[in-house]
Amino acid sequence: MLWIINGLIYGFFTALYTLVNQKHKFNGYVLGIWRGFGISLIFLPFLFLIPVQTSAYAWFLLIFQGWLIGIYDSHLFFASARFGAGATSRIMALSTLITTLIWWIITPELFVKLIHNGNVFITIILVLFGFTTSYWYMIKTPLNKEIAEYMTPAILALAGMSIATKEIAMLGQNVWANIIYYLVVATFISGTYNTIMYIKTAKPDYTTFFKTIFNHKIASVGMYIVSFSTALIVAKTMAMRIAPNPGYVVALVLTAPIFVFILNSYNRVPDNVSVKAGFSMLFFLVLLMILVNGNWGVVD
Repeated sequence: MLWIINGLIYGFFTALYTLVNQKHKFNGYVLGIWRGFGISLIFLPFLFLIPVQTSAYAWFLLIFQGWLIGIYDSHLFFASARFGAGATSRIMALSTLITTLIWWIITPELFVKLIHNGNVFITIILVLFGFTTSYWYMIKTPLNKEIAEYMTPAILALAGMSIATKEIAMLGQNVWANIIYYLVVATFISGTYNTIMYIKTAKPDYTTFFKTIFNHKIASVGMYIVSFSTALIVAKTMAMRIAPNPGYVVALVLTAPIFVFILNSYNRVPDNVSVKAGFSMLFFLVLLMILVNGNWGVVD
């Protein structure tokens, strides 16, 4: 059950993460620079308190993860500003199914055990399909070909990030070491990616670059992103470490629009969300939790 709690925490902070640039509409790469380098610098001192990571595979995963984070962050920030948080969140529903399928492909021995239990396997497919469909109808913001094409890299990046996070979380018994290396190395790579892309697209001179990055308003939002992104990463890593399939954690992340709806209702901000479809999504989510945590042999 612990992965469910951490997954819901992950979903809550993802809600804040998705909403932030809908209001401010800053350059997505600039916010990605703040998120990447900000988190990395804060946790760098802790790196000297844990064993040195000597596995080449671990370093590959961390670098690969950082690259995917850079793609995901920038696309999410730009899309939130351009299309709104609603449409951006809605299209990300596809990540649940993609993540689950990819994980089944790369863990064939566990998948074979699962598929031999036909009743459970078919039930999981039906639950995931019901969840995704409910999510799709919950967010009534219209979609178009433009946002679908723009967000495709982010959808694939989230799927890859989820799988890489689970692999990083399972590298050793010391969960703190895994989290610290993620917070320092992977985020540094993501910051580097966003720096390169910002320079490549905006082509700022030296003075303009630093004036933009350290602009008072951007710096304030950047620190805000760094604070809740740290909690997001820790919760995500913990959830991925325990959950049998990273796709199930992504399903929990997609509760983010519900948190957005609650926050907007509290602040009296109109939100284009179907409450009925939201409850339907929660129903399927509860079924998934019962199915995975029960004694029905769900190992993948």
